[in-house]
Amino acid sequence: MDTVWRDGSTGALHACACFAEQLLSDATAAAPPVDAAGLAPVRKELRELCTALARDMATDPAAPARAADQRIAVVERALGRATATVEVAWRSAAAHRDEQTVALLWHAADWKTPECYGYDLADPELSLVQAADWLTTRPRHEPVLVVAVRTGGSYLAPFWQASVEDAGRAAGPWHSVRPVRTAGGITLHEAELAALPSELRSGTVVVLVDDQPDTGATAKAVRACLAERFPSVRDIVLAAPGRLYDPNGPVVKVLTERPVVRSGKDRLWQHADAGDIVRLADRARSAGVPLASGGVHRSVPFRGPFLAKYGTVPTSAKNGGARRIDPRSHPFSLVVDGDIRQQDQATAYHFRFIGTGPHGLHCYRALCAMSELLPPGIAFVDGYLVAPHETGLQPLRETLPTLTEHQRRHVLGAVARSWHALRSLGEMGRPGTDAVYDPRARLGQALRRLRDRMGRPLPVDDAWLARHVPDRAPLGGTDGVLFRSPLPYGHGFWHWQLTDAEDGGVAPALRRFGLDWIWGGGGCLESEVASFVVENRLDGPARDLLREAVGDVMGDTRAFDAGLRLGGEALYWNVKTWLRRCPVVTGATADRIEAELAAQALYVSGLD
Repeated sequence: MDTVWRDGSTGALHACACFAEQLLSDATAAAPPVDAAGLAPVRKELRELCTALARDMATDPAAPARAADQRIAVVERALGRATATVEVAWRSAAAHRDEQTVALLWHAADWKTPECYGYDLADPELSLVQAADWLTTRPRHEPVLVVAVRTGGSYLAPFWQASVEDAGRAAGPWHSVRPVRTAGGITLHEAELAALPSELRSGTVVVLVDDQPDTGATAKAVRACLAERFPSVRDIVLAAPGRLYDPNGPVVKVLTERPVVRSGKDRLWQHADAGDIVRLADRARSAGVPLASGGVHRSVPFRGPFLAKYGTVPTSAKNGGARRIDPRSHPFSLVVDGDIRQQDQATAYHFRFIGTGPHGLHCYRALCAMSELLPPGIAFVDGYLVAPHETGLQPLRETLPTLTEHQRRHVLGAVARSWHALRSLGEMGRPGTDAVYDPRARLGQALRRLRDRMGRPLPVDDAWLARHVPDRAPLGGTDGVLFRSPLPYGHGFWHWQLTDAEDGGVAPALRRFGLDWIWGGGGCLESEVASFVVENRLDGPARDLLREAVGDVMGDTRAFDAGLRLGGEALYWNVKTWLRRCPVVTGATADRIEAELAAQALYVSGLD
């Protein structure tokens, strides 16, 4: 909300209101019926606000928000009710025994960025014209029911609702639903189905609104649930930015396609997508990035050690070849001669996409508050975190043992301070210590998937899991605080680097890559401790220094000690990433994965 106040635009307030809608809707579906009934008026008011803001945004996203004080107050009330409801729901009996409730609560604790602000970039306001044009192809008096599929649908459906209302075609207010994956497949919660109209007028068409489909499985599952809810409805379509899909057959097919972004805009990601290096460099300079004025710049793909070590993601087309604007997966460097090793800070800059709109701006402001982990001179331009190149960086895991005790104390103190900043800046709620999850079960499930993909036994079996991974851990850690964490995508020892140590015994500076949280993910301090200690293989003296630093910063060492007991969870983050980034595991990749997994397991065994 503070980011929205600072931005002040209609687009920022719209995005925040839609974020609140999906969070409130998740909370409502997961809450006991008596609590959910009390949230219904708040949700109705919020959805009406989202629709009104969609109309304003379609005119000019950058214009100052009208009636800002009043509208922000509505969003603040909704967020307050939502977070309070989620915290209570985590302590309920359903959170321990009902699979759908647990899935909804995990979504409510995730705070993901919708794809149109994170990847598959689009100008959401174009959806209003898209909807209006589509209506001209339909019978003039055909009613339309708009149903958003969260997360993306919460941001996009208000434009469709505004359009059908303005045409006098609305079959009622818009709704949003959260598909959840359970052992029985993709389903909708009964409470969300019950919130839909009991019946629809004859001839009504249902428009599902969501981000672009991948496999189409989610869209088809939601379509099946709605077809069962409304057996008289014969026409259900799926709308995404710029595209309309038919979800009714064996595969989801593209029916129509149109531009998803405004032409003529001067944005970094549009120039990068078009390969226009001259305009890319000009735009960066105009935004304040001090690129070298001499020489011709080149764009060099920036790849971290992960892809070099473990393999790449196939570049197969999705959605029958539908093209996506995805700057998140294409970080790059602007250099003068293409050899990044020969560049200094005045001539080479790295561009990593962290999100547009208030999502990206909020993340950037948080990163600024943790500037100790970033090189001086960072900037935020069109959704990109821009950082000057630093030479001589070395992995902390390899360099830390060579430092003096004074230098190690300084570096590990910076680690502890960064955790404190994360917890302070990114608090998502206080589910308390009664809200628990099962680290052993989720690691075991991930290991089984990895074993099946690799086609070989793993060095971690069920007996090891039973000895070294607890079957219950507080969701918010020892203090019950859940905060936004880069850990789901920013773990691994290569994310922690040290600059060259200066003369005179001055400690090197600490850097952490992947510090942003564009895709969300809640965590607690214990998970950060487990990942850092295990992946960087801290020896006993280093662990003692880090424990002392955590105590100095946090006031006690309970979270650190609990993090060591949770050390086996570090394996989970790695296995999850291997599954996501290595869809096809070759022999050499399997050997590297097996060796790293065995080394982590051996280290965790030594913590006992």
